[in-house]
Amino acid sequence: MKKIHLIAAVALGAMTLTGCSNDEVESSNVKSQAIGFKAMANKSSRSGEISTQSINRFRVFGCVTDAGTSNNHVMIFNDVSILKTNGTWGYENAQNVQYWAPNKNYYFVALSTNNMTPAWKYVAPTKHEGALSVDGFKGYGTVSMNVADVNADRDLVYAYSARTTDAGITDATAVSLSFNHMLSRIVIDFFNNIGSNGYSLTISNIELSGLNTAGSVDLGSEPSALKWNITDDTNATVTVDIPSNNDIAIGLSADSDSKFIIPGEQTLAISFDVEVKLNKVVYSKRSMKGTISAKTYKPGVSYKFTATIDQSNITPEGAKPIEFKVSTVNGWGTDQTDDVEFN
Repeated sequence: MKKIHLIAAVALGAMTLTGCSNDEVESSNVKSQAIGFKAMANKSSRSGEISTQSINRFRVFGCVTDAGTSNNHVMIFNDVSILKTNGTWGYENAQNVQYWAPNKNYYFVALSTNNMTPAWKYVAPTKHEGALSVDGFKGYGTVSMNVADVNADRDLVYAYSARTTDAGITDATAVSLSFNHMLSRIVIDFFNNIGSNGYSLTISNIELSGLNTAGSVDLGSEPSALKWNITDDTNATVTVDIPSNNDIAIGLSADSDSKFIIPGEQTLAISFDVEVKLNKVVYSKRSMKGTISAKTYKPGVSYKFTATIDQSNITPEGAKPIEFKVSTVNGWGTDQTDDVEFN
């Protein structure tokens, strides 16, 4: 079998989400300005992926302190669900609405696996260090996830924001959230490189193995610099699907669904079955394996690997082309003679 080659590693980029702002009421003479949320995302056609166009839900965590200090720390949001209904973002539960208060520091962290049941856990700090400030805030707390439990099918994104209110709460605008991918994304590209007419490929029973099962990460650094700690390095195995166009003609390819893995160094392996078809009729069936050599996967980066299948993969022993040669050309045999009469 041909080796599986690394094609590219491309940064996925941050998604922009705009969040409405919430106002926390501290006293009866503070005007009521509710904190609301909204979101946008880039269009995504792959199962499990989150983008500006596809995102429908995220969960907010956050705290408030006195402005300029770490005093009077209060958890104001603790896993509050914000979702989009008919194009409008709002609280899933109106009883969770909070309001801005004057002269406060607000710190927000939001996470999402979209409408899927969360496969992650978030632990917020119980108190603030004195050095924590609105300026330069890049999130806080610890996120953990077990990707094997969800077949590595769930993208995980997070965002952070901070704000200081003044005495008159002159800025009660929406909290602007720019979401970042926390995991590494893998896509397998199956390429039909058979150099003869009429052959197509159907791929099935794809498995990706060698994945780190689970990890955790402390927020607070740049998204690209997140350092995941592997909490379970068991060699997990996940199944992989090809969403469409799984009858691959010569010179064409088909991408698998995305898999979202814990960043860090891993050596991966892939196995799959392939049906080689000749003019749409199954010609041969094979089970194939390949290794993706050790690599350090980075958060927010997409990796595409290509499995190239050519005529040498038609049978386990390698290609055995049907060949022809000339052995002999039979002679005419013994001549027969006869007389021809003329008038």
